[in-house]
Amino acid sequence: QAVFFWRGNMGAAQERPVWQAVKTYWSLLLGNALEWYEFCLYSFLEPYFEANFFQGSAVVTWLGFAMTFIARPFGGVVLGVVGDLFGRKVSTFLSIFGMLGGTVLQGLLPTFQHGPVAGTIGVSLLVFLRLLQGISAGGEIASVTTYITEVCHPRVLARTLVLMPITSNVGYFLAQLM
Repeated sequence: QAVFFWRGNMGAAQERPVWQAVKTYWSLLLGNALEWYEFCLYSFLEPYFEANFFQGSAVVTWLGFAMTFIARPFGGVVLGVVGDLFGRKVSTFLSIFGMLGGTVLQGLLPTFQHGPVAGTIGVSLLVFLRLLQGISAGGEIASVTTYITEVCHPRVLARTLVLMPITSNVGYFLAQLM
């Protein structure tokens, strides 16, 4: 069984199984998996977004997808500053709930099937929510990685940090099942 060492309350190294890292960071890892699930799902639902929000323009639909990636560096900076000023917990909380809110609210948006005014409002809000998700994703990657780096024992740091890309791939896989 794979093990890792961590410093307990008294500072002495203690041996623990790798699954303990998953148990400790499960909420952060779940947030990462759901984030990438949503990113991948948008690409699979591109025909729906094209028909209902972007009036048949595949180019504009993919630009809507790209908005999240354009906003990510900004999110890393903004939520990084929030993390430095108020702590990683606040930064991570804001990033996860920003991603959650952006994802849920996208499912409630009006489309052009509800009329031209509702469709225009829906597209505008969709772009805003995609930007919110990009900011949240940029902040989440920076804050979660920094948090794990700060609290994890150096001897198991790589084994713990590798859980981030693993959960990203879990998100991709789950989106493909839909």
